[in-house]
Amino acid sequence: AAPPLLPRRGGASGGVERRAAAAEGRDLGSAYIGQEDNVDSETAWQRIEALRRRLESMPELPRWRGKPVLENTGLLWWFLRDRRLDVEEALKKLVECVKWRAEFRVERLGPELFMKEMRTRKGFLHQYNDITGRPVLVAVARRHNVLDRRLQESCQMCAWMLESAMDRLAMAEPPPKESAGSAVEAAVANEPPEQALGIFDLRDFSPMQADLEVAAFLVDVLYKYYPGRTGRVLLVGAPDLFRSFWNSVKPWLGHYASLADFVTVEEMAKDYFSPGTVPPGFESADDGPARRATASSALPSRRRLLAATDASLGASALVGSGASLAAALAAGAGVVTGRRQRQRKRGRSLAGGVARASLPGLGTRHIGEDEALCDADTAARSIEQLRSELLRAGTSLPLWRGRPAAEDDRLLWWFLRDRRLDVTEAFQKLTHCLKWRRSFRVDYLGPENFGKEMRSRKAYVHTNKDVCGRPVLVVIAERHNLMERRLTESCQMCTWFMERTMDKLSTVLPPSSGESDGDVGGHHAEDGVASEDGEVVEQALGIIDLKNFSPLQADLEFATFLVQALHDYYPGRFARILLVDAPSIFVSFWENVRPLLHRYAFLADFVTADEVCSRYFEPGTAPTELQRR
Repeated sequence: AAPPLLPRRGGASGGVERRAAAAEGRDLGSAYIGQEDNVDSETAWQRIEALRRRLESMPELPRWRGKPVLENTGLLWWFLRDRRLDVEEALKKLVECVKWRAEFRVERLGPELFMKEMRTRKGFLHQYNDITGRPVLVAVARRHNVLDRRLQESCQMCAWMLESAMDRLAMAEPPPKESAGSAVEAAVANEPPEQALGIFDLRDFSPMQADLEVAAFLVDVLYKYYPGRTGRVLLVGAPDLFRSFWNSVKPWLGHYASLADFVTVEEMAKDYFSPGTVPPGFESADDGPARRATASSALPSRRRLLAATDASLGASALVGSGASLAAALAAGAGVVTGRRQRQRKRGRSLAGGVARASLPGLGTRHIGEDEALCDADTAARSIEQLRSELLRAGTSLPLWRGRPAAEDDRLLWWFLRDRRLDVTEAFQKLTHCLKWRRSFRVDYLGPENFGKEMRSRKAYVHTNKDVCGRPVLVVIAERHNLMERRLTESCQMCTWFMERTMDKLSTVLPPSSGESDGDVGGHHAEDGVASEDGEVVEQALGIIDLKNFSPLQADLEFATFLVQALHDYYPGRFARILLVDAPSIFVSFWENVRPLLHRYAFLADFVTADEVCSRYFEPGTAPTELQRR
């Protein structure tokens, strides 16, 4: 016969269902802290008094819910049981807990501090208990978006929800010093549960919900500050792609990982709830298309990938930071499709007589290269209009690399071309860029500001140019770790490398009235940076090495900064993004992010390391990491 799978004690609420579950051998988790530990009254009180004596030497210790810790016997008994009656460990954990509560201002939290999070209904305390009598906390993953949330508010809401659950949980007292036989057993039998049931609705889970920062906070809080208060966690309708995320989070949980159970909607409703008490949103037995999601096991070619995403094929794993960085770089690229590409007329011939600038499939070298030619009068008129707008803005407008923006025709022509000669849009984008550069102190950035990030060698400007004469910015995804990086320093390093890449790029002058078609739209090299064939290069090549990336590199907060920086502050400066040795799980990310990139999505190309070395670089000049494979 199966042993009882719930505690021997239990209240009237749900008692029949609990006994039925035990008889059927269903493991519904525990309802009481340390339910398997039988501790005699004498030992229990010895440890409580020992813990109390240690706490007496800490008079400045914050209170627990307005009550001195020393006077709260139930609180001491809770932390002692969590630490298997080890007084030193219980002391350390309890002190850390009450200090965190004071610092995080837990008792002052309320919905008014995180109204945007509350309106999403991504988390709530269910009105009904489960069949064991435990209160139920529900989290709906698809309502969370890592790019849209504010981390502080998400964490505050998590803590407030846990406090709300605590209001419905017992704070069990230790066994009485003098037992009263059956009277004691009767009192214990009527105690409400000490533990809650957690439910994560993972249907339609996507990389936009793979929020490792919130997950890390939640794991930390449950382990340190609400230990043992969860009897079971149900992962409902989890698609295959969630497994990769789970494999990254699971090591943090230690023995608590055994509390998690992957179930279907039907299993959750049948095993854990009485009829009519299932949480809202779970009434349907359909787990949705996410549960049937699959992924290609082979590395997709560029054409196959685009076809797959257009067909909305399922995906099977989680995005990594390399994927996020790739999307960010692609978002910042400024090439427009839909017009016939102009034939390049200049450039030294390579092997086979092909001009360097016209190598097929390797991307462009100039901003707006695929746009129709602009006549000199239109260009001059647009520049003067933009200059007038800048002069009207006054002297308060920040400088561009130490020079007034209105005096730099190349700068004006760059932003005008990015905005298709729309003067108003170019003015707004350029002034926004100048103000950001001043507030971010771009001109003062240096490796001394982000030494730890630099030592990781997660990014660098490659020594050699590619076969098109473009500078190359390399990102190594596996060297980035979401849990170790400091966001400000990562963003500073990213900006610094963009500036170093800009040092290797030209910014062309607009066409002049006497220019022939052979000058190709004003592509002069007056500012001193040109390719080996004498032609100006305005764009760089981005390489994202995705080998061995894991969800610990899934830094979407950092990627959000990159998307903004490259789109708003360095528009059009990347011609092609190479996604190198991307595993099949990258399809999942691409399916979710591709609609956000619109016309820029075609700039990304899925390649192997061998293809990068053979197509984009002369022999022996490719990045070292790619040559070694």
